Amino acid sequence: MSKTMHAVMLNEYNGSSGIAYGEIPVPAINSNEVLIKVHAASINPADLLFIHGNYGIKRDLPCVGGMEGCGTVIATGNSLVARMLKGKRVAFVSENYGSWAQYTKASAMTCMVLPDAVSDEQGAVFFVNPASALAMIRIAKKQKSKAIVQTAGASALGRILVKLGQEFGIHIISIVRKEEHIGLLRKAGGAHIFNSQSAAFEKDLRVLCYDLGATVCFDAVGGDLTGQVLSALPDGSTLFQYGRLSGSTTTLNADDLVFRSKRIDGFWASDWVKTQSILDLLTLQTSMKKFIGSMIQTEISKTFPLEQTASAISHYQSQMTAGKVLLYPSES
Repeated sequence: MSKTMHAVMLNEYNGSSGIAYGEIPVPAINSNEVLIKVHAASINPADLLFIHGNYGIKRDLPCVGGMEGCGTVIATGNSLVARMLKGKRVAFVSENYGSWAQYTKASAMTCMVLPDAVSDEQGAVFFVNPASALAMIRIAKKQKSKAIVQTAGASALGRILVKLGQEFGIHIISIVRKEEHIGLLRKAGGAHIFNSQSAAFEKDLRVLCYDLGATVCFDAVGGDLTGQVLSALPDGSTLFQYGRLSGSTTTLNADDLVFRSKRIDGFWASDWVKTQSILDLLTLQTSMKKFIGSMIQTEISKTFPLEQTASAISHYQSQMTAGKVLLYPSES
């Protein structure tokens, strides 16, 4: 194979204006890594934060963009786990290197062999949202919450969570900000949906949270909404912040923390995975393989060739609830 490849490089942390399509060397791998020929790569909210320098990790610049994708392992390091993946089609996360390229490298531990029934499209969005949604279900069960409040409810993750809630017997209370988003969630099977712009939003949310026993919330939005939702939760509840889509500073009512024994914590899937045992991770992978491609299908709104990544980012930012946007590397 060629020693060079085409890739989307981030030259500065300045959004899509900081990226450029060009030719770079194919990455070398260590004993625990695999080299992957990328079939498709996704664009996620985390990628938008990353290209602006606002994600939890930064790579030395210039660097390849993206994190998640699907491809075939064409070379491996010497470790047993890596060698077992040779020739396999995998879903992967490559936080340290990047996915927006013809080839990428990833730790063998962040690759999952895909069932034949799962398409490349679904494989490219196999990890980030489904794994996060399953983690949320596990956390809620551990905290003995009978329901989960989810902001950005019409997002791809939010719709997956609705379906998993049905499977695991946990009510999902979805919060959206547009009336048209309600229809998207109804189609996915959502039963409890609130528009945060409604005049009765806070009152109605509080009543349902108490009725259903929702003592856990996963908040992707931040800003004023975080404080509103925390106040609506029963005493002793926990709100997990895992995003900042509003771009605003999170605001809270101190009474909720001091007098109502409520807590706010962070949730980052990458860190959560590191706290799980090997057995727990294997169980998680088994669950993902069971549900993805059958019960759970992530909507794909549009695909772009890799060289049009800037346009793909613009499209995704303009209509994120329409579905995921995928990048396809050219064969040459």
